[in-house]
Amino acid sequence: MRRRRRDQPSEPEAHPNPNVISITASEAGTLIEVLEHAHTCILKLSDTNEETLARASGSDLIPSLYARAGFSSIGGRGRIPLLADEVGLLEAAVINLESYQGNEVVLCSGYQLLNDFANRGSGHYSLRYVHGILTFAGDVEDSASGPATPSLT
Repeated sequence: MRRRRRDQPSEPEAHPNPNVISITASEAGTLIEVLEHAHTCILKLSDTNEETLARASGSDLIPSLYARAGFSSIGGRGRIPLLADEVGLLEAAVINLESYQGNEVVLCSGYQLLNDFANRGSGHYSLRYVHGILTFAGDVEDSASGPATPSLT
């Protein structure tokens, strides 16, 4: 095992992932709307526990989507990574919206997203975590003076 010198910053590694698609901020917003509506419908009509509710509605993905969209917008990038497993959460939310008589407009939006994502297909993107946020590795470039991540100063 190679040890890092203390004067060298640790860098998150980029990992190639064939099961990821690139979505826009608008698509992320629609996805969040569908997941939130599924959560609300299931909560009203089911007596399931919170963990099962979060899995069935996909609502545990929402904070990550907000973080990814925010990080993407700060850097002026227009793409947000969405993993194939997370598309599965959208599928589950749409199925549950059908079962629990969710709003038809939201349900149609969910189906449209599923169709768009299926037609887009997944690509072989390298992913990287920056400040705990999943991003495309090519969107975050390091310079000689340090990482090119947003600064709060």
